[in-house]
Amino acid sequence: MSGYVTKDKFIRGRTVQQIEQILGFHPGRFRSGIAVVLLNRLPTLAEFELAAYSITPEHRFQRPTDLNIDKLKKMAAESWSLIGLERLVKVQPAIPHDPDVPPDKQYPPGLGAPQWKLKVKIPGTVIAVIGTYPEGRYRPAS
Repeated sequence: MSGYVTKDKFIRGRTVQQIEQILGFHPGRFRSGIAVVLLNRLPTLAEFELAAYSITPEHRFQRPTDLNIDKLKKMAAESWSLIGLERLVKVQPAIPHDPDVPPDKQYPPGLGAPQWKLKVKIPGTVIAVIGTYPEGRYRPAS
């Protein structure tokens, strides 16, 4: 998998609709369900980019010029784990990205979970599939 990931603790126990809002997807994008995928290994510093918080969609994100990006990436990576609430997960909607929908409509500001963007594919394991919208809840077995 590649693309955006977040920490498990920001979506665990939430409904599918809440996860949609937290991560900044347009209302109804998750109506056909989602899969939650756990990274099988942590990305190296060269394999990800900072993506700030979901309150700022990618098409609105301005990379800061006055910060030490390498130091921030190192700090972020040191906070990750392969187990527990600090593990990295990707939420994969059953409905794919639609290139014909304007970015501001397709990806409105989320409620504010930290995100990182994987630049390479990293193996993952599906740990949950939730198909009931809007009240299906993410409760991983492990």
